[in-house]
Amino acid sequence: MKAMLESIKRFHELPDEEKESLYTYERSKLVKWNSNLPAQKGDPAFGMDVLNVVYTNDHLDPNEIPSACRKETDEYVKYMIEVRELMAELFSEALGLPSDYLSKMECMKSQSISCLYYPACPEPHKTLGAPKHSDTTFLTLLIQDTLGGLQMLRDKQWVDIPPVPRALIANFGDLMQILSNDEFISVEHRVLSQLAGPRISVATFSTPSTRAAGKPFGPIKELITNEKPAVYRDFMFEEYFQYYKTKGARVESAFEDFIGSSCMIM
Repeated sequence: MKAMLESIKRFHELPDEEKESLYTYERSKLVKWNSNLPAQKGDPAFGMDVLNVVYTNDHLDPNEIPSACRKETDEYVKYMIEVRELMAELFSEALGLPSDYLSKMECMKSQSISCLYYPACPEPHKTLGAPKHSDTTFLTLLIQDTLGGLQMLRDKQWVDIPPVPRALIANFGDLMQILSNDEFISVEHRVLSQLAGPRISVATFSTPSTRAAGKPFGPIKELITNEKPAVYRDFMFEEYFQYYKTKGARVESAFEDFIGSSCMIM
């Protein structure tokens, strides 16, 4: 974990000309580097650069990864997959399902790694490092350096999540809340800008395999009862992704657009 954070800092602090071949916002690129610029006119910009590395179906040719962090990233994702599989078993059992249920669904079979670099901000009161949001995926595993700045919303209050050496932060994303029919709740969070910096963090987002993404998602049927009907409708993963892409930074949650018709309040 320490080596991963160090390698990501090393990559981001390379001269721009050594990184510019990776600079793009194209979704199809499995490895890309960019800044958190406004997606649409009127959206705010936030203080971070990000290297995105996508392991589709848990696979990526290591040669696609920049040499500055190639060895560390390829080693790190192997451990993240092990942790994910263990947590999938625990989540399945917590829902009263067979321990291999979520693993067989392949709802977390691809990994998108966001390697984040927050420069020191000269006027932190004027912006955020990252705005209030919940993750759109199933599970997020995060490591952060010692600077802190991460906050989570609890009982309508922002709570600091201080760095703990050698610890992972795990939180559910929106899709896990939908899949579990509100048994698991996604976590709203943000990152404060700071005078100190740079702040380094690495978030590993678990998303469906290509096979699973081709099938409709919705609340697990075994969790639907007369006492607790399905809260959400079925939908395709791509539909959910496109909703966020269309709304840009103006959306904090898409839950209302995916609530099932039987749960609509008239």
